[in-house]
Amino acid sequence: MKKYRSLFITLGVIVAVVVALVVLDIDFRSAQWDIPVSTISDGSGGAIIAWQNNKGIYVQHIDLPGNVLWQKGGLLVTNTKEIVDPFILTQTDFTIVTDGAGGVIIAWAGGSPSQTKINSTAYFSPLTIYVQRITAEGKIMWNQTPVSTGDNWEMIPDGEGGVIIAWDNFKPFSEALHDDYLCLQKISSNGSMLWGNTGLTLVKSSPFHLVTGVEISGANSRSVDRSYPTYTGTQDIVSDGAGGAIVIWDEEEGSGANQAYAQRVDSQGNPAWAGSTLVGNGTYQNHSLLTDGSGGAFLALQAYNQGVTFRVQVGHDGGLMGVTQYYPYSVNDGSGGSINCRIQLVQPDVSSGTIYDTLYVQRLDAAGSPVWPEKQVISSRLGYEILNLNCMGDDNGGIFLSWQLVRGETARGMTYAQRLDAAGNILFGNNGINVFGTTDTQQGWASVLSDGSEGIFVVAPIGNGAFGGNKVCVQHINLNGDRLWGKGIRVDQ
Repeated sequence: MKKYRSLFITLGVIVAVVVALVVLDIDFRSAQWDIPVSTISDGSGGAIIAWQNNKGIYVQHIDLPGNVLWQKGGLLVTNTKEIVDPFILTQTDFTIVTDGAGGVIIAWAGGSPSQTKINSTAYFSPLTIYVQRITAEGKIMWNQTPVSTGDNWEMIPDGEGGVIIAWDNFKPFSEALHDDYLCLQKISSNGSMLWGNTGLTLVKSSPFHLVTGVEISGANSRSVDRSYPTYTGTQDIVSDGAGGAIVIWDEEEGSGANQAYAQRVDSQGNPAWAGSTLVGNGTYQNHSLLTDGSGGAFLALQAYNQGVTFRVQVGHDGGLMGVTQYYPYSVNDGSGGSINCRIQLVQPDVSSGTIYDTLYVQRLDAAGSPVWPEKQVISSRLGYEILNLNCMGDDNGGIFLSWQLVRGETARGMTYAQRLDAAGNILFGNNGINVFGTTDTQQGWASVLSDGSEGIFVVAPIGNGAFGGNKVCVQHINLNGDRLWGKGIRVDQ
């Protein structure tokens, strides 16, 4: 879950900048806000779907034929509602992972009503993070005991029915300024905290302090400083395959420059490498992690303002094993190669600001040589963009794609899907298929999942809610591009 209060750490003391950012934030939210949805496999060809609306967070289990298995309208996990305020897109959100036994583990954060009011002293305080397990039969297993307080959590299965969770256990200094602490906790299949009551503190930020000799008067005229380097409050996490985790995080080096580091934590909560490994020297964004299956990991780091993403391999001992260019939209082809996608933005008339996008796909072998030339999959109409691109292998050396065509600032549009086979043939027509078979353009950002049988599930909010889609629908598409569930199955009623 990513909150946006941290955006104001360095700018919060400048009144004019704060005002400008608030206006932009409101515009962005009103354009893009939808019910958040997420889906994972149940391990048996079905899916578990979670969503959050103005009543709380719900989950539903649906099998391969399309039968809804849990109670009608979904199982209420918590009455923590979606909350929007002028400084953050959403105060609460959730993360789901499999429990390895057909169920789901879900994490979310909640706060007191005062934390939604900008003039409250509690507004910038950390939220409380909760974790809950639901079995394949829809039984809630754990007491609603908080893990900690903080923000920006990431969660992975531990391979034993529990989870490992990493978060920023930040401590407020003054309003949006806070000191950050990277913490981890392992939770067993029965809900026990295995790494102590407060978890493992892996990295501490340098604390803020008032500048000596500067008179502080007024909420927006303070002068503060901190030493560098310092943990920035963002991280990602992946399993090490042995009950532990590999973590990557950012440290600010001063003057706006960042460096990325990695560390492995073993199954007992002990750092496994002699020192943290420097994996990126520069300001990076869009971290992602994949396990290499041997106690190491592949890390994708996009160099800020360069538009290039690098793939870094770290071995099980923390040593760097290679750095190569990486395509952020990429899937394995099952033969050691990859199928890579890119969206090229075209602006034929710079003065008008009107743009359109073109989506290209190409397959490369294990040596990086083209198996087939780059192919144009779709070109949007003038004034439209291709957003929410999802890529997934089709288990036959090909690729499934889904995307939305979005016009202007609405940031919502109809969802489409396409498949290319191992030879690069485009199979679902020239323009792909309309996933939900409807002309309703109020479709939120989709979540896509393999069905384990060479097809995909697509889940999206649809309809006209206060901020976009308010109906949670799931569609099943097979290898041939058939919509198996008509216009989709609604799971929230």
